Amino acid sequence: MLARAEGAALVLCLGVMVTLAFAQVVLRRFGDGLLWADTLLKQLVMWTGFLGAALAAAAEKHFAWEASNMGAPERLKPWLKLAASLAGAAVCALLLQAAWRYAADDRAAGDVLMTVGSVSVPAWIAAAGIPGGFLLVGLHMLFKSADAALETLEAVER
Repeated sequence: MLARAEGAALVLCLGVMVTLAFAQVVLRRFGDGLLWADTLLKQLVMWTGFLGAALAAAAEKHFAWEASNMGAPERLKPWLKLAASLAGAAVCALLLQAAWRYAADDRAAGDVLMTVGSVSVPAWIAAAGIPGGFLLVGLHMLFKSADAALETLEAVER
């Protein structure tokens, strides 16, 4: 369910990015374009990267999964998968903590990311995508850790 929502958000972000980039090219041909579009496109690139990483973790296509299965004896694979997923979750937790501090500092600073008409968009809204991304990837890693723990228990019982 979570991966489905992430996939829909990814499609939406990509659609907005393609449409906005195309509009910028056309509008610049006839004038200055949208002043805020480049900033928004940069932020959407970051958000799509995190959504893609979360989907990769959900599908076990993350590099840690590949390394845990290559050339290992069958009896060790569940243990390696568990170790890789727990390590990935731990790294995501550390990065989430740092990203949360970064976003909080951005919010406290009160910086403006961009202005669209008379609306000022605070910089912390874009920065919130960073801890949000690490949270999504970390959640998938935790889910995969639980799956790997069950596989490991089943392997031990055999």
